[in-house]
Amino acid sequence: MSYENLCMNCMKEKGSAEQCPHCHFHNDSLQLPPFLPMRTMVGGHYLIGAVTESNGDGTTYMGYDTENKTPVTIREFLPDTLVKRGSESRDLAIRPGAEELYYSLLRSFQELWSKLQKMNGLSALISVKEIFEENNTAYVVSEYVEGAQSLRDYLLAAKEGYLSWDEARVLFMPVLSTLATLHQNGIIHRGISPSTLYIYPDHKVRISDFSIPECRTVNGGLTTEVFPGYTPVEQLGVQAAAGAWTDIYSFAAVLYRVLIGRAPIDAMIRMENDEMMIPAKFADALPQHVVGALVNALQVLPEDRTRNMDRFRAELSASQVVEFASEYEEEEKARRRQRMYAPHPIGNKDDTQELRYNPLQQQVINEGVVRTHITNDEEDDEYEERPRRDHNGGGAKTILTTIMVVLLIAALLFGVLYFTVLKDRFTIEPEDTTTASISAEVKVVEVPDLVGKYYSAVDGSPRYSSFTFTRVEAYSEEAAGKIIAQNISPGTKVNEGANIELTVSKGEEKITMPDVVGSTYEDASARLTALGFKVTRSDIRNDGSEVSGTVRSASLTAGSQYSKGSTVVLQVWEEPETEPATEESTDTEPVSEDPDFINNLINGNN
Repeated sequence: MSYENLCMNCMKEKGSAEQCPHCHFHNDSLQLPPFLPMRTMVGGHYLIGAVTESNGDGTTYMGYDTENKTPVTIREFLPDTLVKRGSESRDLAIRPGAEELYYSLLRSFQELWSKLQKMNGLSALISVKEIFEENNTAYVVSEYVEGAQSLRDYLLAAKEGYLSWDEARVLFMPVLSTLATLHQNGIIHRGISPSTLYIYPDHKVRISDFSIPECRTVNGGLTTEVFPGYTPVEQLGVQAAAGAWTDIYSFAAVLYRVLIGRAPIDAMIRMENDEMMIPAKFADALPQHVVGALVNALQVLPEDRTRNMDRFRAELSASQVVEFASEYEEEEKARRRQRMYAPHPIGNKDDTQELRYNPLQQQVINEGVVRTHITNDEEDDEYEERPRRDHNGGGAKTILTTIMVVLLIAALLFGVLYFTVLKDRFTIEPEDTTTASISAEVKVVEVPDLVGKYYSAVDGSPRYSSFTFTRVEAYSEEAAGKIIAQNISPGTKVNEGANIELTVSKGEEKITMPDVVGSTYEDASARLTALGFKVTRSDIRNDGSEVSGTVRSASLTAGSQYSKGSTVVLQVWEEPETEPATEESTDTEPVSEDPDFINNLINGNN
């Protein structure tokens, strides 16, 4: 079946006309390389349609499952900086020198989508149908649901351009559970934005457009895809690790856009001058716990940000179970994450005031409770806690007792402050050579099986952050960059941070073919054998004009590189043949048959 009447953009019947009556797509449009031509068949029964999206690690096509007669989406691994494809071939050609990186990233692509396929059924994920290899690359086939639209388009079509918290809560809270599950399985999206979240006809949000980390990190080796306003600094060149907090920033930025009606200021700009503001009318309408959750999740520096989805979800829902492991962490939370909102006049004072994130937050400790003071134009700049009166009339004893209690508390606070904050800021010269150390509990981890993986996919991966690695290279038949041995056996229990020595393939050893033409066979053979070639001799006939035993030609080109152990055939001039006696030529005069003549010839007579 040719499917000529099927529109390659919406996969509906278009009839004989080239322009689709449903989506108005011109089906006579050309899809130029490196993209696959429309109506190409892959995977045996998937029809390639029009390109719908492309970024640094691949291209998504509209597709059609010819077996099940249903539209699908087809994702092709197509890192444009590493490969090329001509019009005459469907196979991707890897650019010279990029082979190791290409196959390493291809493996990461397949592993990412294999994990996602295993999580089919999560409410906020698009279902993955099949993953297969073809054309020297890999393809992912996913479900297609008609009527889905990006959150960006959904918000643009909204009457106000933004949503209330009650509307947003219903849409987005279920997504947090799916993101938490992804993080538990080692998947960080790194690209959450209004363009990668989709509203489906069932009015539920789905997460789409997954990519490998190298595609969404500056200097990751691929064309970088970032989303201004939604991408945190650790993806923009700031030296900081990515993690769950990376997606938390992006998701909180999306919520900010949904609730406020505009995108947050770009993270790199905020690094220089953090002027993130919430208009007063929104700050007044939003629940305070939602505002607080956004503030905590949108901290510019990763270490100041909400660390995991469970906590973020609890803060958004005002859960009372949000706890910290220690009093120190509680104080750190208060110091780093709580913000004070002060009126910031812009234009008319009546209805255009905005609330600015004020880094000079005021906190009051009263009866063990941290309270954040919110100032406005009618209040004082500082909060004053009035001392309680002594209902018994007071007295010197009471005053003395109070002073002692205050001094005791001050001493305790100084001790806590010293051991948690000040200790690291002072250097104390030891009076003698005696030292004391406090060792933390050592975590024991199990060594994974790394043989067969690419070193570039292991070193620096969060999945293997419990180990350090030493790279040792060796020639082998395996592809360059692939791990061929490890010095600690898989399954061995070691302390966290243990170093594993990994032997990494340098690929097959290459040797350069020398020019041996004209050399004697013995010299050429000895020279080639010493280099690592295998030598075979082939003698060729010599009419006597060539020096016997010398090399006429070689089967391998001089100056080119070949794998060690390659066979080279040398053509060698053989000994010239001795001219055999021949019968008298018929061109000469016949010898006389006269008996006297013959006798005279025999006897030597003339």
